Amino acid sequence: MSDLQPEKTLLPLQTSALLFDLDDTLHHRSKAFYGWARDFAQRYHDSSQQAEMRVMVDYLVDLDNHGYRPREQYFTYVKHNYPTVEGSIEQLIADYQRDVIDHIILENEILLLLQQLRTRRVPFGIVTNGVGQQQKRKIKTLGIDAYTDCIFISKEFGKQKPDPAIFLAAAQCLQKPTQEILFVGDNPEFDIWGAHQVGMKTVWIHHEPRQWPEQISPEVADLTVHTFADLLPLLGLQPVAAKEDSAGDLK
Repeated sequence: MSDLQPEKTLLPLQTSALLFDLDDTLHHRSKAFYGWARDFAQRYHDSSQQAEMRVMVDYLVDLDNHGYRPREQYFTYVKHNYPTVEGSIEQLIADYQRDVIDHIILENEILLLLQQLRTRRVPFGIVTNGVGQQQKRKIKTLGIDAYTDCIFISKEFGKQKPDPAIFLAAAQCLQKPTQEILFVGDNPEFDIWGAHQVGMKTVWIHHEPRQWPEQISPEVADLTVHTFADLLPLLGLQPVAAKEDSAGDLK
């Protein structure tokens, strides 16, 4: 019985379950988006136009606003600034949603976390803003659906973070009171303030150069880390090499 410690001893702040944001939390969306932007820009530049291509990549990344700019608006601006970009707005969005998946990878430290949470029988789930089909494809590509079925996607649920309803529904799914849930996310308003307002404890993943907004008290973030790897010792998990299990999960 010593291998299965009481759940509450595994997590900080007297919590016994976890909820995660998806983008730039359980996977590095910024890396995946940069990879897509580079491939997209290469379509419109030859090998002698490296400087121009880098300018376009920088524009595509800045315009994205960490994923918070609506895709219709995003590609409207892209076509306006780069008239050589071909295709309708609808086709560009569909191509983006298909192609960006190729750049999504599961980092070793996140694989390790998921495996150890399952081994220790710590319940966890995902609360993410976004379009259902796109977010489902990301989750399936990462293999996270093999570890939890407590997954809430705003477009399908009907409310998006920071609305309390989506956090409360996730807590009900985990069958835990909100004060026993630790929410991990990178967005100060949608993730950290949203979870805090329903009584959850919070961990802010601070990705540079994003800064904490002045209108939100920094006290709503109970803990702060700068990389996902920093989260492992915080949760009492050992940084040992991740192993593929017999079912072949998360190859």
